[in-house]
Amino acid sequence: MNKRRTGFTLIEMIIVLALTVIILGIMGSIFTTGNKIFSDSDVKSTLQIGAQTVQEKISNIAMQANEVESADIVNGEVNNLIIKSYVEEDDGSVGERYWTITIKNSSNYKKDGKTLSIIESKDSDGSNIENDQEEIVKNIKSFTINYGGDISKANSIEFNIVLSKNQGASAVDYPINFVTEFRNRGL
Repeated sequence: MNKRRTGFTLIEMIIVLALTVIILGIMGSIFTTGNKIFSDSDVKSTLQIGAQTVQEKISNIAMQANEVESADIVNGEVNNLIIKSYVEEDDGSVGERYWTITIKNSSNYKKDGKTLSIIESKDSDGSNIENDQEEIVKNIKSFTINYGGDISKANSIEFNIVLSKNQGASAVDYPINFVTEFRNRGL
């Protein structure tokens, strides 16, 4: 009598390998999808923090303002915006301040987007700088304003800013839209 050996047959091995490949494929796709969702969430969170900072800084400046001194707008995109406002000096008197909001390329690489910077000065030409240039946020994709008519006579400005960031497989755009009224208009 021949005794049968216990072991695996070729068909059993093929079935086990096929099931293993299927299970690993499913797990891999779940991991990849979860990782992309986590990455998107991380990028959105980063952009949201930047958006909050931009909105707070610009709103604070615009609410103290009485007029827009000048605006450099090319193809609808703002490159430079000078806002005139009044602030209380240390001695209690009221002095003029000019806030220059500048949007320029972060670097030579287009994917880096643009950087929004703010400079505070005592003169409209940017001389007599009060504070150094402060970079508020990077990754500006678009910066436009709506003011309805003549910008020097505008009572308010609607800011439309889009922040954008590419990280790994994630490409996220985060829009910011807000309106600010010039509280000191007419002073």
